[in-house]
Amino acid sequence: MRLADHLSMERMTRLEGTTKEEVLRELVRKAAESPSVHDEEELVQAIFEREEILSTGIGLGIAVPHAKIESVEDFVITIGISPEGVDFDALDQTPAHIVVLIAAPVGRQRDYLGLLAQVTVTLKNPDIRSRVIAAADDPATVLRLIGS
Repeated sequence: MRLADHLSMERMTRLEGTTKEEVLRELVRKAAESPSVHDEEELVQAIFEREEILSTGIGLGIAVPHAKIESVEDFVITIGISPEGVDFDALDQTPAHIVVLIAAPVGRQRDYLGLLAQVTVTLKNPDIRSRVIAAADDPATVLRLIGS
């Protein structure tokens, strides 16, 4: 499964929220615009429950909130960029500048883990991270950088 197959310019945004909760709600709203997401409120709840278990702020300015639920038909990925950064309770205490939300269907664990791995491997590259943040207002560039 390729990450690029689940990315679109319509689901990339410069984040308006300044708190973790605002950002998560903003990205879930954007994900819910996809026909593959059938219940926005269920997705919000699942994302927040996942965050209660352990923050998805993985460090290096990256957060990858994610959830698998029945009301998601196929993988939906939304990307939010905050040049200012948002406190995501990351292990390294750095604010998240790039937040990649993954809404996943139940029963596709292997694909789910593969997408998570592709996101983290891609964004661990400091050059890609800085270029993505600089392109906060240019979804086509973000798509090219992350999806390639």
